[in-house]
Amino acid sequence: MHDIVRHPLTPDDGPALHAILGDPRVGPWHRPTDREDAFSREECDAFARRHAAHWTRFGYGLWLVRTPDGEPVAWGGAHHTEIGGRAEIELAWSVASAHWGKGLALGLARAGLELTAARGLTGVISYTRTDNARSIRVMEKAGLRRERELEHAGLPHVVYRAAG
Repeated sequence: MHDIVRHPLTPDDGPALHAILGDPRVGPWHRPTDREDAFSREECDAFARRHAAHWTRFGYGLWLVRTPDGEPVAWGGAHHTEIGGRAEIELAWSVASAHWGKGLALGLARAGLELTAARGLTGVISYTRTDNARSIRVMEKAGLRRERELEHAGLPHVVYRAAG
């Protein structure tokens, strides 16, 4: 992950998130079964506010990743979530489709693992739909181990867990 700039999400990062999640090749991966559309600007504004508040409350969260000239290319990191009825700390990421295959997701997963380890957080998970081969490959390359399958948001998902 060289030649990028990473910073904690701020309440004003909605437009940058929309550049990523507003892409019809990216946004639908984060939708429940009844939605196949990209994210609206309003949804991205709310996402930015919610995750900026996570940083304020917990001292860690999701980063926004930009090129040195300011182009938003990804977001990711670690945050609190609930899946399968359990409160978890999730490694999450999303990369703009023009930047797929450049190692950004793996870099974010590894940075999230470093962040959670530095804070003494254990049992970190990551999850994705069972048909998302790219994210599954990232989880495996980051050293996470397959734990279980479950239904989430009306779709089959797989959960991977970090050692520790």
